[in-house]
Amino acid sequence: MQRNSRLLKLMAILFAFSLLAAACGSDDEPSAQPDDEPATTEAPADEPDDEPADEPDDEPADEPDDEPADEPADEPAAGDGEIGAPEVDTLRVCTAPAFSGLASRIANTQGMFEARGITFEGIACPSGPANAAALASNQVDIVGNTPDNMLGLRAADFDVVMFAQVVDTHFFDIVVRNGIEIDCDQGDWECAMVELDGLNAGVVARGAAAELIARALLSEAGLDPENTPYIATGLAGTTVAALASAEVDWAITFEPGLTTAQVDGIGYSPFALRNGDFPPSLDFPSLVLTTARDTWESSPNALLHYREALVEATTFIRDPANRETVLAEMADFLGTEGEIGEQILDNNAASLSTTLELNEARVQNNVQFAFDNGRIPEVYDFATFAVGPDIDSVVPEALVPETPNVRVCTAPSFGGLPGQIARTQGVFEANGLTVEGIACESGPANAAALVGGEVEFVSNTPDNMHGLRAAEFDVVMFGQAIDTHFFDIIVSNDFEIDCEQGDWECTMAALDGTNVGVVANGAAAEQIARELYDQAGLNPDDAAYIATGLAGTTLAALSSGEIDWAITFEPGMSQGVVDGIGYTPFNLRAGDGPATLDWPSLVLTTSREFADANPNTLAVYRQSLQEAINWIRNPDNRDAVLAEMASFLGVEGELAEAILDNNVGSFSLNGRLQQARIENNVAYAVGRGILDEPVDFADFTVN
Repeated sequence: MQRNSRLLKLMAILFAFSLLAAACGSDDEPSAQPDDEPATTEAPADEPDDEPADEPDDEPADEPDDEPADEPADEPAAGDGEIGAPEVDTLRVCTAPAFSGLASRIANTQGMFEARGITFEGIACPSGPANAAALASNQVDIVGNTPDNMLGLRAADFDVVMFAQVVDTHFFDIVVRNGIEIDCDQGDWECAMVELDGLNAGVVARGAAAELIARALLSEAGLDPENTPYIATGLAGTTVAALASAEVDWAITFEPGLTTAQVDGIGYSPFALRNGDFPPSLDFPSLVLTTARDTWESSPNALLHYREALVEATTFIRDPANRETVLAEMADFLGTEGEIGEQILDNNAASLSTTLELNEARVQNNVQFAFDNGRIPEVYDFATFAVGPDIDSVVPEALVPETPNVRVCTAPSFGGLPGQIARTQGVFEANGLTVEGIACESGPANAAALVGGEVEFVSNTPDNMHGLRAAEFDVVMFGQAIDTHFFDIIVSNDFEIDCEQGDWECTMAALDGTNVGVVANGAAAEQIARELYDQAGLNPDDAAYIATGLAGTTLAALSSGEIDWAITFEPGMSQGVVDGIGYTPFNLRAGDGPATLDWPSLVLTTSREFADANPNTLAVYRQSLQEAINWIRNPDNRDAVLAEMASFLGVEGELAEAILDNNVGSFSLNGRLQQARIENNVAYAVGRGILDEPVDFADFTVN
């Protein structure tokens, strides 16, 4: 919706949901998990990504929006069928070609949106994580996802709400390759699952919705889901190919894969989830429309008109008189023609909701499913996440910071950009905070400022924070700013390495015994360099560690030959490459490196005393940084972000663009601490001698 409003809260998918990720993984995975629902105008696309999305580790923090929602122009009438005039004339909606997006396609091309005073603007969102990021950064107003994925977003502290139900049954279904014979009656899912026990199952993405459905079918049939190998086969086309090659024996996938496999003689369906062949735990609608709560509160009539236009489009699709028009739309939108197009229409038209009204009992059944699968930490009440004319929704109260004036360590680095944006764009101010930046040029300087009472908040590597605790300073983590690493490697162009790109072990062997530039001796950069040597089977003490300070002096040391390589941070890495000083033989930010370095590199830290006295201040500060991150991610703000980088980091042109593009994906999607990966850092800190013994997650974190 075209209006100025406060940044919306997000996404595992994912997607990995997936997001998106989504898909539903746990927080012990290195990146956001993809959701494996097909992205459509109403639904997130399936992702072939195999990285599970972050699942919440703790109870969701009660962090509602701190600004009052825009006053709606007209309240929607309850129960009488009348809807007031839309408050806005344009709705931006995530879109990708899938059958579940056909209704919005029809509503647009057949003028149903236009008749209701709405201009439909489709925004390409090819995956669940893309859906989540688009909603969080205010690129779109509406996304579609499975209800359990939407609940996962809420569990990650994003105040998103359901307002419509698009597909009443399931859009995922089962297909078995023709080489596997099942001696069961058609529709007998329990018998079929017994026959499939232990065989290779294709799923869109590991840990995502398709795998959860497969596991539920096996479990409800009395089988152990762990006996089955799950293989990520991606979208419909690659899944059908995996069935044809016998890489997988059966799969949970979606259209056009289901119909294509049968028409092409590759597979068959021994039962049909779309027809109700499933255990009671899977009795839920598979696709809901989601928006941010403040979008609903400011423009409910526009969203209700959107919903009603989809009802009209569904009626149009189901009318036999429109069959040829619908098939032509499918050919253009989905690329399906002939027999496949006709069968997809016949097999799925009945699954589209005729009212789009949320079915409370069946959605609540999905809440239980999401809880049982670890997607949400508690069973949520329907009214906390659903909105509509006849739904008495529960709106949480706004948080008020106990201490509105805080001091924060700052330094000109890309990792500090969200704090700078939150100041200059008024995010802190809008959320009731006044933030004073205090210059802290290194991790040790951060630590000294925090323990000396000069600042309330610092951003630090988790191992540096553990070092403070080991020195008997009671500091605690309360948020995560960067999910990957902000430190990375750069090697002088004068030092040639004969290794494949990404091969960190080969690279470290070539760098054995050389001069290493680190920000400060004994601090995080040197520890990472030593760990790389150690995990490559080399003696870290054979190298010389030279303190080269921040990016500029580190590049000067590389250029002069004082050091052969360095562990540094932006703008050092990108500037070194752009200026022809160095290169990156592998990339910690992209996941290259040993498993011991799989942890988030930047966490928000404060003293326990301040945290205990100011829980709302911590929550509002963390959410303000997340809103700034979402603003940075929004492509509409690219020029403004580059201008902020020029002012804050002193970088412009090609260098600034390289830094932005190389690092924007490293920012946290939701700011929540990932327990398993933080615990991996604890093990790393013990291994490096930063800690004498392991410490429990609950002892050094607050929520």
